[in-house]
Amino acid sequence: MRVDRWIEFYTPIVVVLTLDAVILAFLAWAYHSPRFAKYRISPKASMKVSRRTRLLNIAWSSQLSLLLVFGLPYLLYESTFRVGPEGIGIKIFEILVILLVYDFAYYWLHRAMHHKRLMKYVHAVHHRVHNPTAMESFYLHPLELFAGLALLMTCTWAVGPVHVHSFAVVFLIHSTLNITVHSGLVSGRWWLWPLDHLTVKHHIHHAGEFDKNYASLTPLPDMLFGTRG
Repeated sequence: MRVDRWIEFYTPIVVVLTLDAVILAFLAWAYHSPRFAKYRISPKASMKVSRRTRLLNIAWSSQLSLLLVFGLPYLLYESTFRVGPEGIGIKIFEILVILLVYDFAYYWLHRAMHHKRLMKYVHAVHHRVHNPTAMESFYLHPLELFAGLALLMTCTWAVGPVHVHSFAVVFLIHSTLNITVHSGLVSGRWWLWPLDHLTVKHHIHHAGEFDKNYASLTPLPDMLFGTRG
């Protein structure tokens, strides 16, 4: 990858990661702040593991996530992305198609990870979290983390080659939503109703309804396949 392409691709990714770090820190603080107590979905403890175990897993997941976010696009760059002047219309189209393809693909990946013979090996790690907060969005088995990001890249590759700016917006939506739906907080604002709705549905999923709410970005796959809780 030429230096100019490296800069054009990774600069917005670094901006997104920085923004996500700020959002994560704020939501983690807000959940435990008395000032925002009324917005908590549940006051229960997030999970029954030691603080050391929790922090080590989150730390390792964060490092692996960074490695994959920078490494996978680098390996697939030539066949997946393009640069240069491009109209806003085609970028919006690419963003919507990638998100739609990913939402349905992730639904089936997530549903498969809940199969009784498979769940205990990988996805059960994430489900040690019964009352998620923003930090627990990174409490994952390494294979699950890899599968999720590899699936996003595969969907992008299948739609592509897409403009690097289109992927940056997709990555922003994907990563930010993953953090916020684990926040354990609802705003109660009408204009944030879709986000509140997804957060509550994901909380219900973690609280024990493992056969409901598998989708990641929208409730559409759950609605179509009868798993909306």
